[in-house]
Amino acid sequence: MARSRGPTLTERRAEELRLDIARTARDIFIADGDTTATVERICAEVGIATRTFYRHFPVKEDVLGPLFRRSESHMRNLLASAAAEADPVDVLVDMFTVEVRQRRTVDVQHRESVEIGRKLMALVAETPQYRLRWLDWSATLADSITEYLAGHFELGDDEFARALPSRLIIHVSSNAYIWWTDAKELHELDELVAAHRSGIGMVLSGLQRSDRSS
Repeated sequence: MARSRGPTLTERRAEELRLDIARTARDIFIADGDTTATVERICAEVGIATRTFYRHFPVKEDVLGPLFRRSESHMRNLLASAAAEADPVDVLVDMFTVEVRQRRTVDVQHRESVEIGRKLMALVAETPQYRLRWLDWSATLADSITEYLAGHFELGDDEFARALPSRLIIHVSSNAYIWWTDAKELHELDELVAAHRSGIGMVLSGLQRSDRSS
């Protein structure tokens, strides 16, 4: 069997550029808002021509995609590597919050990183075009969650019923992050984790454990 080909040097450089553009756009969005962050300004900060931007992103609203896809890929890898005997609630809570929790440290730079993450999620939650894309980017993650749950619970054969728990779990996480980023009452990271645990626990409590999980 032929060994699968990894990304070429050109492909890796293109992905690095997309991430650089996405991070730059994120920082501008957080500092000044989406409406003042023109494509021209983003390109000037990165040092590229506008035609290069549009080669990678057909519209400005797609620019945060690389950040969310990278996070989603990381979460799928965590899910795939979870121990079979691990409690599903623990696994899913860890998957949705590990990146934020890893930033919690006494190091000032990392504390600032947590605030960047908080502000980014607030931007996404408050801006319809980014919130819709965020939900769209989560589609692959939902499939991975369904596959994971199928190894622990009886999901049945009905396509809608089978996919529903994973969609509800993503909805729980989305709302937990929106709640966490509410500027009117900032919440601690422990509260974010607790919100995930409560919501995910409620979803999974309605599922029947399968014999395969015992």
